Amino acid sequence: MTPRRTHLALAAFALAALVGGVVALRYMPDVGSSSPVRSDAARSAWSGALPTGLRRMALRVKPGAFPPAPPPAAAAPPQEPSEVAALPQGGDGVEGSVSFPPAPPPPARPEIVEKPTPLPPSRPANLAELADKFAETAATPAEPPQTAEATPPAPAEVPATAPTAPLPPARPQEPSARAAVEATPTAQESAPPTQVARAVEPTLRAAPEDAFQQEAPIRFGMGDQVFVRIFKQEGQLELWLRKSNARFSLYKTYPICKWSGRLGPKLKEADYQSPEGFYSVSAKQLHPHSNYHRAFNVGYPNAFDRQNGRTGGLVMVHGACKSVGCFAMTDRGIEEIYAFVEAAMRAGQHEVQVHIFPFRLTEQAIARETGGSWLAFVGAGGNYQHWTEFWRNLKQGYDIFEQTGEPPTAFACGDHYAFGAGDSSCRRIAGW
Repeated sequence: MTPRRTHLALAAFALAALVGGVVALRYMPDVGSSSPVRSDAARSAWSGALPTGLRRMALRVKPGAFPPAPPPAAAAPPQEPSEVAALPQGGDGVEGSVSFPPAPPPPARPEIVEKPTPLPPSRPANLAELADKFAETAATPAEPPQTAEATPPAPAEVPATAPTAPLPPARPQEPSARAAVEATPTAQESAPPTQVARAVEPTLRAAPEDAFQQEAPIRFGMGDQVFVRIFKQEGQLELWLRKSNARFSLYKTYPICKWSGRLGPKLKEADYQSPEGFYSVSAKQLHPHSNYHRAFNVGYPNAFDRQNGRTGGLVMVHGACKSVGCFAMTDRGIEEIYAFVEAAMRAGQHEVQVHIFPFRLTEQAIARETGGSWLAFVGAGGNYQHWTEFWRNLKQGYDIFEQTGEPPTAFACGDHYAFGAGDSSCRRIAGW
């Protein structure tokens, strides 16, 4: 017999016993009043067949407590049982009341608490900073690799009441150590991999040219030695300064506000032409109270000009912006230039050389202006073929300074300039 059928049989048997006990109690025959209806032995005999709820009732039944059973036809309709049945009290009745225990309430349905759905992890705002820190950590030398045979020391026992501290993040390991650790099975193998931001590799750029300067830039001041170069076509005046026992360095380039004439040297007085050549300025040639603010005379005509019959004079570098054969620098420009020239002479420099060129004397520039280049055929050059030899003579002194950084000493030797030394017929270009 299967367990299901066994359970059904036992339930049917219990139900039959219950019904039989109730019927026996209801229709028990009447006996004389001289003896009790039931004795203790009789109650113990039939009480085993009653259900547990009926056995709990403590009854003291006296003779004649229950009336005789009515005939079947006159039986009253069954009434619904009540929780408490009150019986008539008195000498012939029941000495108490029969109460059935209240039915237990149905078990309360457990309340279902909905857990909030966890939000996805938010992206940190300082992701770039974390990436840089990760790159720095990866760049540090790693610890010696650990093998799988090495057994780490057992952790100290933690009391049951102490909270478990979080473990620190794992440090990146070398490939060899990582392989040894991965060979050992751990409890975290089933855990999902943690995403780590990839470090952005820095872009390498070439260092600027001035990043590896061996010396600090020179700081010039009043009293340093002075050298001046003027370029007519470019309209520029260069002021060169140097400390003692050093080369000249370009301090500043000033724009020329106005100069007179065309390219080529000054030949005679009132030709409205600005001179070209090698000149020298002494203290006598300074004019602090000029009609054009401040000024100094360049020294035209020099020894070379006089040897070649050139006339005129009073060629100045001055302020304002008016020129009749002079070089006008504006008041602001001449203020600084004049201050450096005067301070150099007060500091012991006897003469300041002033070299005046038609333009920057390169071979290409000379060929362009003298018609020796294809640009002359398209009108992009000048028509100064007669100054070719003169300008090539000036280029000799120009190249010496470009190569050595030292202004050459010029000598007037008739129809040409000589540099460094000259014969007995040459005269040094000097100030007044």
